Formats: sequence, C-alpha cells, structure tokens
Amino acid sequence: MSWGRQLASSLCRNVLSPALSRSRASVQCSALNRPLFPKQFLGRSMSTSTTDDPVLIAIRAFENGSKQLKQLTPAKAWEERSAQLDLPPPADVYAGRRIPVTTDLRSTFLRLSKRLHKNSVYKEWKLSARHEKRGIKRSRLRSERWRKRFADEVRRKVQLVSTIRRRG
Repeated sequence: MSWGRQLASSLCRNVLSPALSRSRASVQCSALNRPLFPKQFLGRSMSTSTTDDPVLIAIRAFENGSKQLKQLTPAKAWEERSAQLDLPPPADVYAGRRIPVTTDLRSTFLRLSKRLHKNSVYKEWKLSARHEKRGIKRSRLRSERWRKRFADEVRRKVQLVSTIRRRG
C-alpha cells in the first residue's frame, strides 16, 4: 500500500469516520474509492452543525486536496525531477571515474590516492580478502557510521566555538 493511500485510509478511518452523522454516511472517500464511513458508524449522530464543524471543514479540504493530487509512477517522478535539473547526460560509462593526467605525475597520483582513500577502496579490498560474518560486519558498519557522525558533530561544534570566539 502506498504512502498516500495509507495516509488517506488512516485519515478516513480514524479521524473522519466517527465524526459525521447518518446523512454523511454515503460520502465516498475519493482517494480510496470506497465509502468514507463504514456501516458501524451509520447509526451514530455526533455532529449537528454543518457550517462551523471543524471535521467537515477538514473533510472538504481533504477531498479537494485529493482531487488535485496526481498519481505519479516512480519512473515518471524521476523523469520530471531530472528534467528540472537540466543536466547534460554523462559522456560515457567512465565519466566521473577518471582523473586527468597532467604533466605533473605526482599531483595526479595524489589526486588518485585521495579519491581511493575517500571511497575506502583499499580498506574494502583488504576486508574482502577474508570472509566476515554478517553480524560482525553489521556491527562494524554501525560503528563506522557512528564514528563518522560523531566526528561531524565535533567538527561542527569546534567551528561554532571558533566563530563565537572570533566575534568576541
């Protein structure tokens, strides 16, 4: 069940259903294409005023909003978003994986080693030499993620303190 359908279903079931009277029981939930109020609520009369009732206002807003929403498949949503970016397509399959070689080979190898270190290629290569159990791998990855997040937070706090000290 999609996220929108779940939201509409829970809204119809939990918020809107118990609050309406018998005359509103035949209203269709446009997002679900089924009756908005199940038979168990048909005999209840909970709301008398039709103009200022906040539940009725919410129902009208919900029905108007669900009519305006258009259903997109993930592929179409991806196409629309990528059309907004207006980026040129990659030149070939190796685009972004190359390091341009200049006359100075030392700087080229430095750039290559930096990129390999950033992507942790050497570390993965060493780890793949021997089998690692799933549980141990999960705990190692969890620890690495935590360490990275902790380092980022410490870095942010240090930057904040240094900007405060500069201000005086």
